Amino acid sequence: MYTIYQVEYGDTIDGIARKTNTTSDEIKSLNGFNNESDLVVGSLIIVPRMQSQVFETYRVNPGDSIYAIAKMYNVDPDTLLMLNGLNKSDYIYPNQEITVPSRDVIVYVTKEGDTIDAIINNLGVDANTFNKENERIFVVSDQLVVHKKEK
Repeated sequence: MYTIYQVEYGDTIDGIARKTNTTSDEIKSLNGFNNESDLVVGSLIIVPRMQSQVFETYRVNPGDSIYAIAKMYNVDPDTLLMLNGLNKSDYIYPNQEITVPSRDVIVYVTKEGDTIDAIINNLGVDANTFNKENERIFVVSDQLVVHKKEK
């Protein structure tokens, strides 16, 4: 998966590669660059999407369903649908890439009437850990809350 990066003053291909956790050769290949002078301040270039510690990408296999994938990753199917902007009536296709929580992460989507205490109890985590992992929680509906399990 890829994302767009806007070149800033002082950027180099090597520097962008370090920032985005990729290689200079990958950036050159994706953007058709031959040398450093191809990099122009303010221009938009393609870079590989940085790997998240909270989410990973799953490539759909023939016969997969949202429900089977959700079970594999121990996540509620409705949460998996929401993470991917899908509805229950949407189809998924072989080789399609979808976002799934990392295996050591618990995700929870807030619901109307939730309280911080209820969310903490649902996640099975102490308040200090919850606050460190989720700095901006307003307890509004459909807000994503995460907890990284200890290894």
